[in-house]
Amino acid sequence: MREIKFRGWHTVAGKMFSAEEMASDQLTLLPTGSFVNVSGTSTRLSEIYPQDKFIPLQYTGLKDKNGKEIYEGDIVHTKYGAKGGQHTTVKEMGKFGLVLERVYGGGAYFYWNLPQRETIEVIGNIYENKELLT
Repeated sequence: MREIKFRGWHTVAGKMFSAEEMASDQLTLLPTGSFVNVSGTSTRLSEIYPQDKFIPLQYTGLKDKNGKEIYEGDIVHTKYGAKGGQHTTVKEMGKFGLVLERVYGGGAYFYWNLPQRETIEVIGNIYENKELLT
């Protein structure tokens, strides 16, 4: 069974919060998909962030060739494709493997072969590194 955890992109602050940062700040994901900052003093003081302000990104349960955790929204480089490789974005963890979306040419495909997966390298994410998508 894969580890279930999330990181979050705060659209207002323009900052990515790691799963560890969110845990220490008492940020929790609600079943609705919104984050809540739980107040230790009173639950009435807790603040709920709507999804357009704080975007949840789930951990796929996989790590790249350098041991870095792969999350939805990550931009990864694979050695396959034209000119020695291509950049793709992580869409989700599907039933049969990691679903990647091609940056160039569109479309999505499954990426589940273990030796191939070990050639993936996380190089950024779609929120902080948009220049990698052009």
